[in-house]
Amino acid sequence: MDYTIRHVTSERELDAALAFDEKVFGVPSEGHSPAYSREKWLERMKGHGDLMLYAQLGGEVIGIVFGRMEEDGSVTVGPVAADRRYRQQGVARALMRLLEKRARRQGVRRLTLGAVESAEGFYAKLGYTGTLLVQSEAHSIKEILALNDKYPVIRTGVYQGKVNQVYFRLPAPDRAFQRKYESSLPGCGTQMVFSKTL
Repeated sequence: MDYTIRHVTSERELDAALAFDEKVFGVPSEGHSPAYSREKWLERMKGHGDLMLYAQLGGEVIGIVFGRMEEDGSVTVGPVAADRRYRQQGVARALMRLLEKRARRQGVRRLTLGAVESAEGFYAKLGYTGTLLVQSEAHSIKEILALNDKYPVIRTGVYQGKVNQVYFRLPAPDRAFQRKYESSLPGCGTQMVFSKTL
């Protein structure tokens, strides 16, 4: 398959990549979080557009991997998406590897991303280590910790001053543990978060 990988250099390219993201996930990119808004990506494009990658085949976007530089010098990866027609053909892997290479060149030592359940194995194969994030606006860190009888706590914190978060060290995804939180604490969200040290 003769596709090319490029980074976003114009609003037209950004819009094509974000339209692809919406097509794959079914929601506009800003629907994921305010950090994924078009305006935020336009700002990032000026300083770190080389971390906003897309694969193209015949003029059509078939995959994206966007990275955003954080204040601590790490990179948060996302969105990551590949066209269903071209999955398992190395497109997402090539995009991730190039992002890692470019991040390393800029002095980045750590990449982090949230994964949908179906992609967890993919990130593990790329050398990323998973932890479980449990978060809630409605429930305190103490309430979240009270349900844990199984795993070590890596860290706790409050995201943007309102979302209480607890990270657990798991040797592998534990769906029963996740579902316990989701059913016992209404409005509580869980997600495997993967990171890699470069």
